[in-house]
Amino acid sequence: MVSLTLVHVVMFAFLSVLCGAVFVGLRRQSSLAWLALAMLLGSIEMIIISASDGTAFELAAAALLVPAAYLSIAQAVRVLLGQTAQHRVLIGAVASLSALSLALLALGVPFPIQTVPFQLACALALAESIYRLSRSDRGLWDMLLMAVLGGIATVFLIRIPLYPVIFGFDASFVTIRESGFEKTLLTTSGLLTPPAVFLLLGRIIGSVISTYRSRAERDGLTGLYNRRALDEMAGVPDLAGGAVIFCDIDHFKRVNDRFGHQVGDQVIRAFATLIEHTGYRAARIGGEEFVLLLSGKSAVEAAEVAEMIRQRFQLIAHPGIAPEDRPTASFGVATYPAGAPPVSAFVMADGALYGAKEAGRNRVVALGTLAQPDEVEDQPLAAA
Repeated sequence: MVSLTLVHVVMFAFLSVLCGAVFVGLRRQSSLAWLALAMLLGSIEMIIISASDGTAFELAAAALLVPAAYLSIAQAVRVLLGQTAQHRVLIGAVASLSALSLALLALGVPFPIQTVPFQLACALALAESIYRLSRSDRGLWDMLLMAVLGGIATVFLIRIPLYPVIFGFDASFVTIRESGFEKTLLTTSGLLTPPAVFLLLGRIIGSVISTYRSRAERDGLTGLYNRRALDEMAGVPDLAGGAVIFCDIDHFKRVNDRFGHQVGDQVIRAFATLIEHTGYRAARIGGEEFVLLLSGKSAVEAAEVAEMIRQRFQLIAHPGIAPEDRPTASFGVATYPAGAPPVSAFVMADGALYGAKEAGRNRVVALGTLAQPDEVEDQPLAAA
């Protein structure tokens, strides 16, 4: 039993140090701090077990530290998944069950009965993590983590009916602790704990990498792709061919000068939301300049999309801007043939956008053919 306990001490200490090191290396991700705390609590509980030799202090420490460790894991999962809601009722129930276990211990209640609230507290604390994971996208890693945590929770739950059946209601803690049955359960939970920690670590690290990648390819103000990401996407040959739309908010400098940069940012975000909701790949390439990539679309179809955006944008009510001063936008459309990359149409789309601005702005031009406002469907459009 001592050797098994020492193995658990070393394991929890190693996992605690590992989580702490990754926590520092990944710019102090709070989910890692919660995970490191859980492992630290597990280490302390294992050290107490190895030193107390079956005393009441060991039982009291377990009743306090183990549920707290699993609640810390639940907090790590909560932060990782971006869930803000705290399950205060559940946390209160875990705390109450731990307190009840301590009270039964103080009253000298036989161990198989005294431990029931403790086992329930641990299983309930684990259930919080499982529930939170079930509310996420439930990818492969989440499913595996749920399965491992469920296995640990099962270890706690099966003790409740089996202790009295195997050992009787009057069995002492030392008798149960030294039994092969209990050693098997401890070994099982000990084997399940490292995979749970590594799965959670992998999930956290993967989330951090995804965040960094998103920051590298997304515009900070609008959440659209940035110029770097657009260049990568537009440089890939498109077997289906398609169209490119260049967009520019008209007289945007006047918006900033008259109404302030905060209002200007609101206008940019409103336009970005419009083009994002088209479902096509959208990027912000400058202050008020945007690009849409429409794979598989013709010049006519792309012009219709641009006209829809144009009409909806000029109807948006912007805070601080009078209806008669609402900003408008101009659009340039060009197509590229099957097998060519979208970037091959950029020069023509930029030229079409320039033509729209030269023609008076607030309009769509496809390959240099003028499309008057509200008349896109009636205009003959040049083919790519």
